[in-house]
Amino acid sequence: MDSLSVVPSLLKILSALAVTLGILLVVVYLVKKIMKRARLGMDDGELIKILSVKYLSPKNSIMLVDIAGNIVALGVSSNRISFLTRIRNSGSLERIEDMKKSRGGGIPFSDYLVSSRMKLHALLGLRGKNEARDA
Repeated sequence: MDSLSVVPSLLKILSALAVTLGILLVVVYLVKKIMKRARLGMDDGELIKILSVKYLSPKNSIMLVDIAGNIVALGVSSNRISFLTRIRNSGSLERIEDMKKSRGGGIPFSDYLVSSRMKLHALLGLRGKNEARDA
């Protein structure tokens, strides 16, 4: 095998890799910019906010949720949501407020994906699996 015939093939592979990586970097930059803009446009006056999630197993978690100013702990599994407790202790409430302030108020990426999917389905007139099953 001639060593000179390998060089053009290697250059083609490297140039294709460079183009692919360049496109990937541009897409990542655009997604970050869109996410930042979408976060700024979100209504901060929502009545229900997820403050914290602690995953116990892949399908089980405990959520700390602010519902119209009331802080509640919920147990969430794959087929059930259980009320655990309402937090009334003033010391705990102060710690939660401090946590909310230090967190920066951004929305979790998973919430953004869910809202984007719902908007896309509404735009295209699609129905989700659960809606189709209930109809």
